[in-house]
Amino acid sequence: MAEQQIHENLYYDERSAGGIVYRKEGDKVLWLLIKTLAKRQSNTRGQAGMRTIYKFPKGHLKDNEVLKQAALREVEEEGRIKSKIVTKVGSNDYIIWDKLQKRKIIKKVTFFLMEYAEQSNLKYYDSEVVLEREWFEFDEAAHKLAFDSEKVLLKKAKIKLDELLRETLKSKH
Repeated sequence: MAEQQIHENLYYDERSAGGIVYRKEGDKVLWLLIKTLAKRQSNTRGQAGMRTIYKFPKGHLKDNEVLKQAALREVEEEGRIKSKIVTKVGSNDYIIWDKLQKRKIIKKVTFFLMEYAEQSNLKYYDSEVVLEREWFEFDEAAHKLAFDSEKVLLKKAKIKLDELLRETLKSKH
């Protein structure tokens, strides 16, 4: 009981939200990934270069913003698309070392399953460089994602979407 209470009261230094966006193209379901530049871990000589990675659009909450608003905004900014939230998929917790504050930062990122609505021309300005926005079928998206935690979320999103599509088919018959 005490352990459960501690877990529920866990304090997060940062909150972020993002989207796992799908669109239907005929009988195919495609998933949106963004390709970004990320710092590579330092090698044995202390050199840290840059590498490209695929991930889901996500980012920090702005003042007075709730998770769903932040997720929709981040998907529009980073993915250059408008979407609508279908359901919550899940969250990932990260512990990051802040070099400036010399302390651990506990961050929670909540992801939502979203359906593509339309393209957006919103201009995006952030320190993170988005090189490309690409749509992939499930297997290729799962293979390209850089982080195992996001691969798990993609699988959860696919299960939720498959259930919703089955329900929709049942209700039509």
